Amino acid sequence: MRFFSLLLLLNLSLFAEVTLDAIHDKPPSLAKNFMIWRFLHQDITPAEADEAFYQFRDVDTRLFKAYAKKSDREEVIYTAECLSMSTQELSKSNDISCVKMAFSPSKAFAMREEERNRLARLLDENRTYTWIEMMDDLLQTKRITDLRKYKPSTFMYLFLSGGMNFRETYLNRPLPSSYLQEIPKHWGFERFVVLVVTDSRYAKLQEELLKVGADTKMSSEAHFYLAMNALEHEQKQNALAHLKKVHELAYYRSHKDKALFWQYLVTKDRKILEQLGKSVDINMYSLYAKEKLGVEVTNFYTHLPTHENNTTKADLTDPFVWNELLIEVKKTPKKDLKKLAAKYANDEMMPLYSFIYEKATDYKEMGFIMPYNRYMQDLSNDDKAIYYALMRQESRFIPAALSRSYALGLMQMMPFLVKALDKSFKDERLSYDEMFNPEKNIAYAKKHINWLKKSLYHPVLMAYAYNGGIGFTKRYITKENCFANEKYEPFMSMEMMANSESREYGKKVLSNYVIYKKILGDKVSIVALFDMLLQPAQCDRFRAPKQAKR
Repeated sequence: MRFFSLLLLLNLSLFAEVTLDAIHDKPPSLAKNFMIWRFLHQDITPAEADEAFYQFRDVDTRLFKAYAKKSDREEVIYTAECLSMSTQELSKSNDISCVKMAFSPSKAFAMREEERNRLARLLDENRTYTWIEMMDDLLQTKRITDLRKYKPSTFMYLFLSGGMNFRETYLNRPLPSSYLQEIPKHWGFERFVVLVVTDSRYAKLQEELLKVGADTKMSSEAHFYLAMNALEHEQKQNALAHLKKVHELAYYRSHKDKALFWQYLVTKDRKILEQLGKSVDINMYSLYAKEKLGVEVTNFYTHLPTHENNTTKADLTDPFVWNELLIEVKKTPKKDLKKLAAKYANDEMMPLYSFIYEKATDYKEMGFIMPYNRYMQDLSNDDKAIYYALMRQESRFIPAALSRSYALGLMQMMPFLVKALDKSFKDERLSYDEMFNPEKNIAYAKKHINWLKKSLYHPVLMAYAYNGGIGFTKRYITKENCFANEKYEPFMSMEMMANSESREYGKKVLSNYVIYKKILGDKVSIVALFDMLLQPAQCDRFRAPKQAKR
């Protein structure tokens, strides 16, 4: 639920009041940040806002702007106004400090040449002069500029900061060989590769990236997307060279499995499939291999042994308690984690018990527990599989889970969505703290998921919408050639989503769903689920022919 616009949060009103005394009593943590954020949206004085704000840990622009609305301090108001300055206002400003905070390539692109050059002279910085000069050159001559006049780092800065329209129109072009040697060293190269490869509008740059060899030093993710680019251009050997580097360099087991999976798709080499089938990580790639090979998945559990006399409890509905438990888990040496897990070996603490136990086994044994079933008795087995698949990914079944964007509880409900769903319930919600109650959280999630199900019928698409929003999902799946019945589909479309959070989330929820379907005794085939993505009428109402819609 985290990809929804965080700006919407700033307009929410809260019911139950948070007090300064309560804030002072709590240790620095994400949970305390959430309390302060709520406090800043109450009817408070500037002095109270100051006192609360300076207890924040890891302040970001969103929180600062919320604070600035309550503050009467001149420097705070000034900074907020600078950060919120429109392009038109900025173009006329003579305030060096303000311009320094607000000026950027994307805003410069929207200005007239004389306006951006005046601001460059105002700042009088070599770096600004350099990128302004390159931008002016590109805008004046359109695609005939000799890029060798400018450093590759300046090109990368403009590409990553100049906005979509600028980079598509003026930077989608052949690159000098010197650039192809230097830009892989740039800190933003991975982001650059993903932006270029996942967007068909950058056809010229995609061709240029084919020249970046697999022997070039870069991240495993950059290698992977260069492999995808090579496959899109039917350069199999180029792709395989990059995929072998992914397998060599990747830290996470799932990323190594991804490299093997794609090597198999390209070569159809059964030995690669067999190697993938031996993976101890449960992901969509290894599940595919195991199904193709007729190998059962065995390294998961639905319950852990409990001890009758173990009555150790912790309030898993309290974010501050959960924060302390997380600290304890992180500080515990790996060799002592199983002992710590056993401390909570009772049914009531199963979510915490499983959370620690998985970590103790280095995730070679993976927990697919099913707590809170009493709140899902009205659901079909298929719906339960979806709910548990989402819940496992969102919170690992911890009711007090809280994200940096303040997604709340088991199903990580965003505050603005909670507020929108309030009207569906007769009982008034008095506080967002109620979302840390499992029953309440699941009840709200049911309303939202039932709404999503009216448009989406496939677990992958449900996951995309749950994480990134239904509008985002509709835009992606209705793009030309998305999940088209072509070579390497539906896998290519599953990899080519530029939004990395929703992309990876969809894969993980699919894997969870398959395991939970097996646990619940429902027949399931991940191969059939992949094939289903190529049948629009079976997946969603957006792509289905009119006669197939219901």
